[in-house]
Amino acid sequence: MKDLIAAALSGLCVVHCLTVPILLALGSSGVLLGVFSSEWFHYLMLLPISALLAWSLPGGWCVHRNKTPFILGLGGFLLLVVALFAGHDAELPLSVAGGLLLACAHLHNRRLLLCHLL
Repeated sequence: MKDLIAAALSGLCVVHCLTVPILLALGSSGVLLGVFSSEWFHYLMLLPISALLAWSLPGGWCVHRNKTPFILGLGGFLLLVVALFAGHDAELPLSVAGGLLLACAHLHNRRLLLCHLL
């Protein structure tokens, strides 16, 4: 279940990364949009991402012994960290790639765990 939650949150991260710039470009404003586009929000979001990564993927490896989900997840997390410090031109592609890698890592981990149970 934790992999599904983590994959869904990673998907929401990708949606956030794609919609906030579009809404800002269209001239949308508001408190909620201001919060979602603020720098501290991105730092804050790394907390649950790192917690779910540390909680889910190493435990999965202990069961199925496949390193691929952990490597994908770590790569996605590192892309998100790099995106925080990258310029605005690189932030969007790095964040989207990181979120997609994390979602793939968690879904792959879940699939491996389910296959191991069968």
